[in-house]
Amino acid sequence: MAIVKKRNEQTESRLLLESDEPVELPPAEVDESAVVLQFEQFRQYVPELLEELRDGTEATPVPVMMDGSTFVVHGDTRSFWVKLWHASPELTRIERVQIISCLPSTRGVHILVDDPEEYDEADDLDDDDEDYEAGDDIAGYDDDDEDEDDEAPAAPRA
Repeated sequence: MAIVKKRNEQTESRLLLESDEPVELPPAEVDESAVVLQFEQFRQYVPELLEELRDGTEATPVPVMMDGSTFVVHGDTRSFWVKLWHASPELTRIERVQIISCLPSTRGVHILVDDPEEYDEADDLDDDDEDYEAGDDIAGYDDDDEDEDDEAPAAPRA
């Protein structure tokens, strides 16, 4: 794991976390004011990220970024793409956190894909299934807009 020393305009040293392998982050001090957002819409999720960083977590490199300094940190409900600057090589104080992206967490979700060679459409239909055509009444369906059926069809576009 490499730590690259950067200097900001106040001549304070900050260490940019860089690695091609997952990094186990120890519990760290981090202030909310240290967070920089790529997009304002991520602000509501900042407390979840700060909780993970304060408790200690694993930071996994984001392979598609190919810069070695963008990591994913998984929270309870979100996955954060971040860059982290530490105050020292011990990684116990975070000076700056840049949130690049914030996505709903998909950890624990398994996607099964059928082999298209083996897929048989007839296997997908049960004997209990019924075929419906446009205009059929479907039991349990509540049509909110009763006037909708009375409207004239839209004119075709030229």
